[in-house]
Amino acid sequence: MFDSLKHWFDSLTEVSKLFDHRDDEILHIALASVLYHVISADQRVDSREKHEFDRILKQEFDLNREQVDHLYQAAKGSTSDVHGDLHTINFYLKRNPVIRMNFMHKLLQLIDVHGTHGEELDLFFDALHEVFPEVKATGGDEDEF
Repeated sequence: MFDSLKHWFDSLTEVSKLFDHRDDEILHIALASVLYHVISADQRVDSREKHEFDRILKQEFDLNREQVDHLYQAAKGSTSDVHGDLHTINFYLKRNPVIRMNFMHKLLQLIDVHGTHGEELDLFFDALHEVFPEVKATGGDEDEF
């Protein structure tokens, strides 16, 4: 099991009965963690960012209020590494490029809540290179442009 997942399950104070399958919970925890890393990149989370976090998890990933609250608290209290969480997401999403693109689109929506900042863009590009490694492989030197 990936180290980031161990961090997640160690950080949870109670066993969750909110997800039907353990794999679903693992994926959603990793997704919530990445989303939380984005909204907390500037060292603060305001109500607009929290609202967008909730909206993405509820509408796009079809989660209920209790599941979203559970994931938010787990993400907020976690010390997991964003790269490990991205690796976990990629592990589950790698076979479906449409879902991977949807995930990247949701990251962009979240990043744009207050305008784009450098820390958030760094996280976006880290996610892009993890979820779509072929983008990094086909990229050239900046001098070539």
